[in-house]
Amino acid sequence: MKHLKSYLFILFTFFSVFPTNALSADVEYSYVPKRVYEKQVFPISFLSNSNENTKIKFSFIGDKIPILEEPVKIKNGTKTFYTFYFKTTDTLFQIPEILVSVNGRKTTLVGINIPVEPLPDRKDFSGVIASGLKIKNYQASIYDEHNNLIAISVEAHDANLEDMYIKDALKDGLENLKRDGSKMEAQYYIVLPSKQSKLKFSYYDTIKQTFVNKSIPISIDDGSVAAQTDLNPREDNFEKLKKFSLLGLVIFFLLLFIWKRDFFYLIVAVVTTIILLTFFIPLEKICIKTGSPIYILPTQNSRISVYIDQEYHTTKLGERGEYNKIMYDKGIIGWIKDKHVCNN
Repeated sequence: MKHLKSYLFILFTFFSVFPTNALSADVEYSYVPKRVYEKQVFPISFLSNSNENTKIKFSFIGDKIPILEEPVKIKNGTKTFYTFYFKTTDTLFQIPEILVSVNGRKTTLVGINIPVEPLPDRKDFSGVIASGLKIKNYQASIYDEHNNLIAISVEAHDANLEDMYIKDALKDGLENLKRDGSKMEAQYYIVLPSKQSKLKFSYYDTIKQTFVNKSIPISIDDGSVAAQTDLNPREDNFEKLKKFSLLGLVIFFLLLFIWKRDFFYLIVAVVTTIILLTFFIPLEKICIKTGSPIYILPTQNSRISVYIDQEYHTTKLGERGEYNKIMYDKGIIGWIKDKHVCNN
């Protein structure tokens, strides 16, 4: 009888403990960084050997919660990896414990402590920490008489693009921040003096464990006012040269027509005259309603530069879709929508 009781006790202990042990073995840590940096976005991964029909839910105890509620799930044979992304805010990243539910059965994973270190000081550091950063495209345009606006489309992984800041900026801002798993995209706008020919900055690459330099040449594209008309407006020397050159061609072809009596030269002279006349056509005047916003770029999600404080009359410098390019007070160049143009 004594042996029977001992056997039953062992059997009871085995069956009461086994489910918990089996469950805790079913989900375990796969990757935890040994250290992270201030304001860094980093992954913590878990591994499960459960089948496809298994429902697993993670609950994090304390104030350290993932940036995205749902993990990035990757299936590899019989193994499934669940990756959450976190961001550091303190000198020590600490999660007391993690509750895991597998098909409704709950268990607890031990907590983690990750030391947080500051990065070395660097003058051109943009504040971005990432495992790879790519400048997808960029565009420079005139912001006002003395400054240019550079719009940069940035893509990075494991990144804190929301903290991007360049010290040389007179003005800057971020828009359209999108995070999809480890990848993040954003539009960064920066205003710099027009005399500055390059934009230089660095970010810290967590894979290379070093600062990586980035450089963008600043050149005004064909959407700028400089390609259409002088900003002040006043006639520049190049504009005069073009006019005198065309006038000289008109006279030259007319003389050839008189001499050769060939109508081909007369047609060329007429066409050249038409081109010459386009330089003397005045730009269209435009009236802007009170309170209208002036957008930095002719895009739906563009930042607003300023608001018109009273009805304003100016010259229309160009157009793109529903947007009209205008010059406002103090040489500010921007875009207004058709609906903000006066009806009269």
